[in-house]
Amino acid sequence: MSGFSTPAILLRRIEHGDYDLIVTFLTRDRGKVSVMAKNAKKSRKRFTGLLEPFTALNVVCRSTRGGSMPILQEASMQEPFANIRAGAVKTLYAAYWSELLHGWMEEGKPQQRVYRLLYYALGALDQDLSGPAEMSIIFQMRFLTIAGLAPELEACGICRTKLDEIPAHSVIFDLEKGGIVCNGCAADTDRTRLRISKGTIKQLSWIRENDIRAVGRLRFTGSAVKEGLAAMEAFLPYYLGRRPRSLRVIAQMRGW
Repeated sequence: MSGFSTPAILLRRIEHGDYDLIVTFLTRDRGKVSVMAKNAKKSRKRFTGLLEPFTALNVVCRSTRGGSMPILQEASMQEPFANIRAGAVKTLYAAYWSELLHGWMEEGKPQQRVYRLLYYALGALDQDLSGPAEMSIIFQMRFLTIAGLAPELEACGICRTKLDEIPAHSVIFDLEKGGIVCNGCAADTDRTRLRISKGTIKQLSWIRENDIRAVGRLRFTGSAVKEGLAAMEAFLPYYLGRRPRSLRVIAQMRGW
Protein backbone atom coordinates (compact mmCIF):
# COMPACT_ATOMS: atom_id res chain seq x y z
CA MET A 1 0.00 0.00 0.00
CA SER A 2 1.10 3.58 -0.59
CA GLY A 3 2.08 5.92 2.17
CA PHE A 4 3.68 9.26 2.84
CA SER A 5 6.35 10.92 4.95
CA THR A 6 6.40 14.55 6.03
CA PRO A 7 7.49 16.94 8.77
CA ALA A 8 4.60 17.39 11.21
CA ILE A 9 3.56 19.17 14.40
CA LEU A 10 1.27 17.35 16.82
CA LEU A 11 -1.96 19.30 17.33
CA ARG A 12 -4.09 16.80 19.24
CA ARG A 13 -4.22 13.22 20.42
CA ILE A 14 -7.15 11.24 21.79
CA GLU A 15 -7.40 7.71 23.14
CA HIS A 16 -8.92 5.04 20.94
CA GLY A 17 -9.68 1.81 22.74
CA ASP A 18 -7.25 0.31 25.22
CA TYR A 19 -4.05 0.55 23.20
CA ASP A 20 -4.30 3.05 20.36
CA LEU A 21 -4.22 6.81 19.88
CA ILE A 22 -5.78 8.96 17.18
CA VAL A 23 -3.24 11.68 16.51
CA THR A 24 -3.86 14.84 14.49
CA PHE A 25 -0.86 16.54 12.92
CA LEU A 26 -0.36 19.78 11.10
CA THR A 27 1.97 18.57 8.37
CA ARG A 28 4.14 20.63 6.07
CA ASP A 29 3.13 18.78 2.92
CA ARG A 30 -0.44 17.58 3.53
CA GLY A 31 -2.02 20.08 5.88
CA LYS A 32 -4.05 18.66 8.75
CA VAL A 33 -3.87 14.86 8.88
CA SER A 34 -5.36 12.47 11.44
CA VAL A 35 -3.69 9.07 11.80
CA MET A 36 -4.00 5.96 13.96
CA ALA A 37 -1.05 5.21 16.23
CA LYS A 38 -1.41 1.48 16.89
CA ASN A 39 -0.35 0.23 20.33
CA ALA A 40 0.95 3.69 21.20
CA LYS A 41 -0.43 3.40 24.75
CA LYS A 42 0.73 -0.18 25.33
CA SER A 43 4.25 -0.36 23.92
CA ARG A 44 7.13 1.12 25.89
CA LYS A 45 9.38 1.22 22.84
CA ARG A 46 7.10 2.48 20.11
CA PHE A 47 6.70 6.28 19.96
CA THR A 48 8.01 6.69 23.53
CA GLY A 49 8.25 10.41 24.32
CA LEU A 50 7.38 11.36 20.76
CA LEU A 51 3.61 11.84 20.67
CA GLU A 52 3.54 14.77 23.06
CA PRO A 53 1.56 17.97 22.39
CA PHE A 54 3.33 20.54 20.21
CA THR A 55 6.27 18.28 19.27
CA ALA A 56 7.73 18.68 15.79
CA LEU A 57 8.37 15.30 14.18
CA ASN A 58 9.18 13.57 10.95
CA VAL A 59 6.43 11.00 10.42
CA VAL A 60 5.96 8.05 8.09
CA CYS A 61 2.38 6.90 7.55
CA ARG A 62 0.81 4.02 5.66
CA SER A 63 -2.40 4.51 3.74
CA THR A 64 -5.21 1.99 4.24
CA ARG A 65 -7.84 0.50 1.97
CA GLY A 66 -11.28 2.02 1.64
CA GLY A 67 -10.33 5.51 2.75
CA SER A 68 -9.80 4.52 6.37
CA MET A 69 -7.51 6.49 8.64
CA PRO A 70 -3.79 6.18 7.77
CA ILE A 71 -1.56 4.26 10.17
CA LEU A 72 1.40 5.96 11.81
CA GLN A 73 4.36 3.66 11.16
CA GLU A 74 7.38 5.69 12.24
CA ALA A 75 8.10 8.96 13.99
CA SER A 76 11.39 10.67 14.73
CA MET A 77 11.97 13.81 16.76
CA GLN A 78 12.72 17.05 14.98
CA GLU A 79 12.15 19.52 17.85
CA PRO A 80 10.64 18.52 21.22
CA PHE A 81 9.75 22.07 22.32
CA ALA A 82 9.90 20.62 25.83
CA ASN A 83 10.14 23.99 27.57
CA ILE A 84 6.60 24.76 26.47
CA ARG A 85 5.12 21.78 28.32
CA ALA A 86 7.21 22.64 31.40
CA GLY A 87 5.26 25.87 31.96
CA ALA A 88 1.51 26.27 32.45
CA VAL A 89 1.23 29.64 30.70
CA LYS A 90 3.22 28.53 27.66
CA THR A 91 1.22 25.32 27.47
CA LEU A 92 -2.08 27.22 27.48
CA TYR A 93 -1.07 29.51 24.64
CA ALA A 94 0.32 26.65 22.54
CA ALA A 95 -2.88 24.69 23.20
CA TYR A 96 -4.93 27.68 22.03
CA TRP A 97 -2.99 27.95 18.77
CA SER A 98 -3.30 24.20 18.21
CA GLU A 99 -7.03 24.21 18.90
CA LEU A 100 -7.48 27.19 16.62
CA LEU A 101 -5.75 25.47 13.71
CA HIS A 102 -7.40 22.12 14.36
CA GLY A 103 -10.83 23.73 14.12
CA TRP A 104 -10.07 25.94 11.12
CA MET A 105 -8.08 23.67 8.82
CA GLU A 106 -9.61 21.13 6.48
CA GLU A 107 -8.24 17.61 6.41
CA GLY A 108 -5.68 17.05 3.68
CA LYS A 109 -5.46 20.66 2.45
CA PRO A 110 -1.80 21.77 2.42
CA GLN A 111 -1.10 25.04 4.24
CA GLN A 112 2.67 25.43 4.28
CA ARG A 113 2.55 29.06 5.44
CA VAL A 114 0.46 28.05 8.44
CA TYR A 115 2.87 25.21 9.20
CA ARG A 116 5.85 27.57 9.11
CA LEU A 117 4.03 30.10 11.29
CA LEU A 118 3.20 27.54 13.97
CA TYR A 119 6.73 26.11 13.88
CA TYR A 120 8.20 29.58 14.34
CA ALA A 121 5.77 30.53 17.12
CA LEU A 122 6.41 27.32 19.06
CA GLY A 123 10.16 27.80 18.72
CA ALA A 124 9.96 31.39 19.95
CA LEU A 125 7.77 30.32 22.86
CA ASP A 126 10.09 27.44 23.73
CA GLN A 127 13.22 29.61 23.65
CA ASP A 128 11.69 32.69 25.34
CA LEU A 129 12.39 34.86 22.31
CA SER A 130 9.15 36.67 23.06
CA GLY A 131 6.67 36.66 25.92
CA PRO A 132 3.76 34.20 25.57
CA ALA A 133 1.14 36.95 25.36
CA GLU A 134 3.15 38.96 22.84
CA MET A 135 3.78 35.89 20.68
CA SER A 136 0.08 35.07 20.78
CA ILE A 137 -0.73 38.51 19.36
CA ILE A 138 1.82 37.93 16.61
CA PHE A 139 0.59 34.41 15.86
CA GLN A 140 -3.06 35.44 15.63
CA MET A 141 -2.39 38.47 13.44
CA ARG A 142 -0.22 36.48 11.05
CA PHE A 143 -2.73 33.63 10.96
CA LEU A 144 -5.57 36.02 10.11
CA THR A 145 -3.47 37.40 7.27
CA ILE A 146 -2.72 33.94 5.85
CA ALA A 147 -6.39 32.96 6.18
CA GLY A 148 -7.52 36.07 4.29
CA LEU A 149 -9.37 37.37 7.35
CA ALA A 150 -7.04 40.17 8.43
CA PRO A 151 -8.86 43.22 9.82
CA GLU A 152 -8.86 46.56 8.02
CA LEU A 153 -6.39 48.71 9.96
CA GLU A 154 -5.39 51.48 7.54
CA ALA A 155 -8.61 53.50 7.42
CA CYS A 156 -12.09 53.82 8.92
CA GLY A 157 -14.28 51.07 7.52
CA ILE A 158 -17.17 53.51 7.03
CA CYS A 159 -15.90 56.95 5.95
CA ARG A 160 -12.44 55.72 4.78
CA THR A 161 -10.54 58.37 6.75
CA LYS A 162 -6.95 57.13 7.04
CA LEU A 163 -5.70 56.16 10.50
CA ASP A 164 -3.08 58.94 10.63
CA GLU A 165 -5.74 61.51 9.73
CA ILE A 166 -8.11 60.53 12.54
CA PRO A 167 -7.60 63.25 15.18
CA ALA A 168 -8.28 61.16 18.30
CA HIS A 169 -5.65 59.08 20.11
CA SER A 170 -7.82 55.96 19.88
CA VAL A 171 -10.25 54.35 17.46
CA ILE A 172 -12.98 51.74 17.59
CA PHE A 173 -12.08 48.18 16.60
CA ASP A 174 -15.38 47.03 15.11
CA LEU A 175 -15.85 43.27 14.76
CA GLU A 176 -18.90 43.56 12.53
CA LYS A 177 -17.21 46.03 10.16
CA GLY A 178 -14.04 43.95 10.13
CA GLY A 179 -11.60 46.59 11.34
CA ILE A 180 -11.22 50.10 12.66
CA VAL A 181 -13.93 52.75 12.73
CA CYS A 182 -13.31 56.40 13.59
CA ASN A 183 -15.09 57.95 16.56
CA GLY A 184 -17.37 60.00 14.33
CA CYS A 185 -18.77 56.86 12.69
CA ALA A 186 -18.95 54.70 15.80
CA ALA A 187 -21.85 53.96 18.14
CA ASP A 188 -20.59 53.44 21.68
CA THR A 189 -23.43 51.10 22.57
CA ASP A 190 -22.51 48.43 20.02
CA ARG A 191 -21.26 45.31 21.81
CA THR A 192 -19.10 44.22 18.89
CA ARG A 193 -16.74 47.18 19.35
CA LEU A 194 -13.56 47.73 21.35
CA ARG A 195 -11.67 50.98 21.92
CA ILE A 196 -7.99 50.65 21.01
CA SER A 197 -5.16 53.18 20.80
CA LYS A 198 -3.84 54.16 17.41
CA GLY A 199 -0.39 53.05 18.54
CA THR A 200 -1.59 49.49 19.09
CA ILE A 201 -3.35 49.50 15.72
CA LYS A 202 -0.08 50.54 14.06
CA GLN A 203 1.75 47.71 15.81
CA LEU A 204 -0.82 45.18 14.58
CA SER A 205 -0.42 46.53 11.06
CA TRP A 206 3.38 46.30 11.34
CA ILE A 207 3.10 42.68 12.50
CA ARG A 208 1.09 41.84 9.42
CA GLU A 209 3.42 43.46 6.91
CA ASN A 210 6.98 42.68 8.03
CA ASP A 211 9.32 39.69 8.14
CA ILE A 212 8.42 37.29 10.94
CA ARG A 213 11.94 37.36 12.41
CA ALA A 214 11.80 41.14 12.80
CA VAL A 215 8.25 40.91 14.09
CA GLY A 216 9.35 38.44 16.76
CA ARG A 217 11.66 41.09 18.23
CA LEU A 218 8.87 43.64 18.57
CA ARG A 219 8.35 45.04 22.07
CA PHE A 220 4.93 45.91 23.47
CA THR A 221 3.89 48.17 26.32
CA GLY A 222 1.61 46.66 28.94
CA SER A 223 -1.40 48.50 27.54
CA ALA A 224 -0.55 47.40 23.99
CA VAL A 225 -0.46 43.76 25.12
CA LYS A 226 -3.91 44.05 26.70
CA GLU A 227 -5.37 45.86 23.71
CA GLY A 228 -3.74 43.55 21.18
CA LEU A 229 -4.95 40.42 22.95
CA ALA A 230 -8.44 41.87 23.38
CA ALA A 231 -8.66 42.69 19.67
CA MET A 232 -7.30 39.38 18.36
CA GLU A 233 -9.16 37.18 20.84
CA ALA A 234 -12.44 38.89 20.02
CA PHE A 235 -11.91 39.07 16.25
CA LEU A 236 -10.88 35.47 15.63
CA PRO A 237 -13.81 33.76 17.41
CA TYR A 238 -16.23 36.24 15.82
CA TYR A 239 -15.17 35.26 12.30
CA LEU A 240 -14.54 31.59 12.98
CA GLY A 241 -17.95 31.20 14.59
CA ARG A 242 -16.90 29.82 17.97
CA ARG A 243 -14.68 30.59 20.95
CA PRO A 244 -12.00 27.94 21.54
CA ARG A 245 -12.24 26.23 24.92
CA SER A 246 -8.56 26.88 25.64
CA LEU A 247 -9.15 30.61 25.17
CA ARG A 248 -11.70 30.56 27.98
CA VAL A 249 -9.10 28.91 30.23
CA ILE A 250 -6.55 31.59 29.31
CA ALA A 251 -9.05 34.32 30.19
CA GLN A 252 -9.64 32.72 33.59
CA MET A 253 -5.89 32.52 34.18
CA ARG A 254 -5.40 36.22 33.43
CA GLY A 255 -8.29 37.41 35.54
CA TRP A 256 -9.04 40.36 33.23
